[in-house]
Amino acid sequence: MEIARLRESFDRLSKRVEVTIGSMGRRWGYDLEKMLLETFKEVLERKGIEPGKVEKFRFKDVDGSYTGVRGKIIDVDVLVKDEGIYLIEVKSRAELEHVESLQDKAKVIERLFKKPIAKMLVVTVNIDREAYERAKELNIEVIYGNILE
Repeated sequence: MEIARLRESFDRLSKRVEVTIGSMGRRWGYDLEKMLLETFKEVLERKGIEPGKVEKFRFKDVDGSYTGVRGKIIDVDVLVKDEGIYLIEVKSRAELEHVESLQDKAKVIERLFKKPIAKMLVVTVNIDREAYERAKELNIEVIYGNILE
């Protein structure tokens, strides 16, 4: 009997810890994005991007009509300008799948905003060599600190 109550208490505590850590992780990710945009502010401004005007955009494709996958979430930073949309992926470490998924996100964002994608960028502290090369192939600009071999 006592063990069952202890187990139940432990399970409740475990769930609370899990929720707290998840919340901290999301907050840390958001703060990291803001910090990276500020760190690379001068480079971004030379490319016509004001970091303060970049907005977080999140879209859930409820019925799958945009992505082909019901419930898929598109999460990306955008800057809407007259000439089109600047699509920005901010990562502490950019890998191949981040670069390739940006291309897919661009197609969805164009349909949603009914404006062309003017430029795609990855802003990152570190980027894998393979991801960097793929970004060049896909015409995605990369602003980075280091290329990892």
